Amino acid sequence: MGMIQHRRGWQGRLCLLGTGLLLVAGGAVAAQTEAARPLQAPALLQPAAQTPRDPAAPQGYNLLSAGALTQAIQQGREIHYILPIHYTDGTIYNPATGKDDKVRLRSYGDRFLAPTILMQPGQTVRISLSNQLPAEPTCGIDPDTGKPYPINQPHCFNNTNLHSHGLWVSPTGNSDNVLLNIEPGVSFQYEYNVPEDHPAGTFWYHPHKHGSTAMQVGSGMAGALVIKGNRPPTALSNGDLDTLLQPVLANADDASQVMLIQQIPYACFDDNGQIEKDKTGRWICKDGQIGQVKDFDAQFDFRAWGQSGRYTMFNGTVRPQMAARPGQLYRWRLIHAGVEETINLRIRKVGNVARVATRLTSAKEQEREVQRACTGADVTQYEVATDGLTRPAIYAKTVNNLQPGYRSDILFVLPEAGRYCVYDDSNGKDQVAGEDNAKIIGFIDAVGPEKVPDTTVFVQNKLLEGAATLPAAVRETVSADLKDGLKLTKYVPHPTITDAEIAKWKQPDVKIEFNLIGSTATSPAQFLINGQAYDPAVVNQTLILGTAQQWVLSSLNVSHPFHIHVNPFQIVSIIDKTTGKEVSDGIYAGMKGTWKDTLMTDTSVEITLRTRYNRYIGEFVLHCHILDHEDQGMMQNVQIVLPDAEGKAMPAGHH
Repeated sequence: MGMIQHRRGWQGRLCLLGTGLLLVAGGAVAAQTEAARPLQAPALLQPAAQTPRDPAAPQGYNLLSAGALTQAIQQGREIHYILPIHYTDGTIYNPATGKDDKVRLRSYGDRFLAPTILMQPGQTVRISLSNQLPAEPTCGIDPDTGKPYPINQPHCFNNTNLHSHGLWVSPTGNSDNVLLNIEPGVSFQYEYNVPEDHPAGTFWYHPHKHGSTAMQVGSGMAGALVIKGNRPPTALSNGDLDTLLQPVLANADDASQVMLIQQIPYACFDDNGQIEKDKTGRWICKDGQIGQVKDFDAQFDFRAWGQSGRYTMFNGTVRPQMAARPGQLYRWRLIHAGVEETINLRIRKVGNVARVATRLTSAKEQEREVQRACTGADVTQYEVATDGLTRPAIYAKTVNNLQPGYRSDILFVLPEAGRYCVYDDSNGKDQVAGEDNAKIIGFIDAVGPEKVPDTTVFVQNKLLEGAATLPAAVRETVSADLKDGLKLTKYVPHPTITDAEIAKWKQPDVKIEFNLIGSTATSPAQFLINGQAYDPAVVNQTLILGTAQQWVLSSLNVSHPFHIHVNPFQIVSIIDKTTGKEVSDGIYAGMKGTWKDTLMTDTSVEITLRTRYNRYIGEFVLHCHILDHEDQGMMQNVQIVLPDAEGKAMPAGHH
């Protein structure tokens, strides 16, 4: 399938892929290449101090306070985190110069790499978000006209809020409410009541204030949000995949599993406010200059990333080195926290370590490095979950297509000692971003005598070891599934939505069509869904609580990743518009039947999804997860309402 193309390095705690391993800063492998930059693991956000509630104190809690809670915690059922937002000074390594660029970026906490937030099913989690960014008193006024900015023209870049991407929680009030506006100087406490039956998995958090989302996420404001699971399956219910994996993983601790992928388009500016560039157009920072993310039009143009010469980062580090042992099972929680660039993640043995470059000054040099150095055998990625939700069966792949907002939980084993490239295979087909050269993102250095002749057999045997630790009532069932094509039947979080269930509710299909109309000499570009740009006063979709419904997605002239809040969806079919045949390769390989919350909608296909509206009512959004598209109007308001006595949507109430 042909795809229209859109496209693509900071520092925290040391992360080794396994325990008891040597740092990669030394040793023969690292010494032959550029100076080592070990991978950093995101810190785990620590709960605020808690004290028992005074019975004589006034009841209730001031939501406009970032102070610590004064309520008692019972067996960890309530937890409170404090999350400040401010500018942070630091550096990002630039392989083109071999030096660090100074940067000043918006961040969560006092480090560029946002902390990982842990939650558990059944917990009440409170996050006090404190906006300590500088005030922008006239940010809503266009200086050229003296009038307020149109709603779909990005502005007020220091206004914020918080989105828990992928969580199945309420979208209203002080829960996952992205319609809130938190101005500089304001603190607000979010409260997430995580249901007892919430799936364990990999999610993430980021700002979602319409008009400033891309600017803030592009500045690096994004972090992992992991729902921990300790519920083994039973004869009558499915369980958490963690209970199968944790006993057999080499990196069983939470922090070392997170792989947050970011693409920060920082730039330095001259006295006229223009981006500093060299003669080739690559962005540069001169001595004494500080890189920033501040010019929406220049830094989020669809060509900007390819022209910038910036680098994709793992956990805030450009081209990090990771230490591991061969013959060990590793889990990565991959989170694409970038704004708009596709990543085709590939792990491959380095054929000749001497061909790994120490200085990279152009995109072509980066591509040449991949072609010369990354020539060994592929390492198979065994995907166990998409967007935090366990797959019906493990899917083996060598190229992992990651779109903005995607999460992919993978298992892998390194078959022998040596250096491995982790790279973006951007010359592969099915691109959706503008840069078409391959780039190394990082390296794994495996040290040890172990050899694995068949990684699939190895993975299966390891998981069978994990199954042997499960309760006797399900041990044989899980083992039999693993032997039958690595099935994970007892870990799938939601039952399949059948034809009969859809027919029962008699709901019409919801049709979503993305359309980007390019700018002309007299009109700006238009970012539309179903022919309309976002209007905060309009509810575009009204859905009925307790029902199930079918959705049909398409894109006209540019491919867009569809994301909807609150309820995940199950992929039913991907049909080629021209041939009418099912598409099961490329970016859609292994997708049918999986559950997700974000899905690339290619221009060549029509996608049918099914979803249920369980538990939560209220207003939320769906949108394109190319975040600069969302900021410019590619978003809709959605509401779930109670049914009336006839099963139809209950009319809006009146006071």
